[in-house]
Order: sequence, then C-alpha cells, then structure tokens
Amino acid sequence: MKDYYEILEVNKKASKDTINKVFKLLMKANHPDLFQGEEKTKAEEKCKEYTEAYTVLNDDAARAKYDEELAESEKTGGNASMLQTIKEENDYLKQVIAQKNDYIARLTGNYENQQTGYYQQNNQYTNNGYADEYEEGPTFGHNANQQNYNPYAGMTQEQINELNRKEKMSYFFAKLRGMGSDIFILIILGIILLVSLFSSLKNLTSFFGK
Repeated sequence: MKDYYEILEVNKKASKDTINKVFKLLMKANHPDLFQGEEKTKAEEKCKEYTEAYTVLNDDAARAKYDEELAESEKTGGNASMLQTIKEENDYLKQVIAQKNDYIARLTGNYENQQTGYYQQNNQYTNNGYADEYEEGPTFGHNANQQNYNPYAGMTQEQINELNRKEKMSYFFAKLRGMGSDIFILIILGIILLVSLFSSLKNLTSFFGK
C-alpha cells in the first residue's frame, strides 16, 4: 500500500493547509516542462503520484478511510516482519542443532570404530561365543562407518565386569612378565660383577703374597 504522507514528504498529522502548500511546491519543483528526455518522464510519474496523494489527503472522508487502511496495513506488515524474523531465527537454530548433532554422531562413530578395531586386533570375540555379533560389526576400510558396533552387545553387566576383570589381570601379569625379565637381567649383571670383583681380589692377594 502506498504511503501518501511519505510521497508528499509530510507528517501524518499535517494539516490540510500544510499538505496544500507542500503539494504546490513539489508540483512546481518537478514540473515536466523543466526537464528533458528520461528526466521529463520521471517528473511526469512523480507529478502523478503527488496528485494522487493530494486528492486523498485533501479530502477529510477519504483521508480518514485511508488512515484506517494504512494503520491496518502497517500493523499487518509489522506482524509479518516479526514472523519472518522468528522464522529466520528458528531456521538458524535448526541449522546449529543439526551441525552439533552431526558432530556428536561423528565423534560417537569414531569412538565405536576405535573400540571395534581394538577387539578385532586382539581377536577376543571370534572364539568366545560372540562370533555372530562380531561378524555383524563394521569392517575396516570404506565400510567402517556404515554400522554402529557395540562390542558388549548381548552381554549382562556381570559378564562385562568379569571381562574387564580378566583384562585387568592380563595387563597385570604382562607387567609382571616385563618386570621379571628386567630383574633377571639385573641378577645376571650382578653375578658378572661379583665374579669380576672376586677375580680382581684374588689377583691382588696373589700379588701381595709374593
């Protein structure tokens, strides 16, 4: 809807006298006879708008009806603008949530793939009654992310705890075996050192005995 007040560059509470004076000034400043070519065409269009706006605003009944329609149009336009803003904000929030969900999904997928790789390398489930579940898990390569794999699928909490206990024991004994090798080497080195010292002392005793 055209804003006649804006076209005539007057306030919405402007008096008829003010509107009349402004209209005459605008028509005089933009008279088509003052221009040539395209500028003359533009001046003619402006004068038509000025005349249309003046015809409505200079008539009390027409102006009152126009003011009601303009207020309703501005109200509807304001609501539409507010709704558009809300829609844009919702779209933005949906986009942010989708990005975060995708990031979480990728993190979860990477973690599960790492767990799958660990159990595949140690071959713990292929011979312990879980072969079927293991075979349904993802494989390495370009198919690794096609499925989510849970290495504890079908297991009770008690079985999981027992499995964790066995893994901890295996780790503990592996550490002991490593420490045992170090201790054995230290013992051998100690024996060699004692033999060397004993041989040196024996040589010294023989030398002074002479």
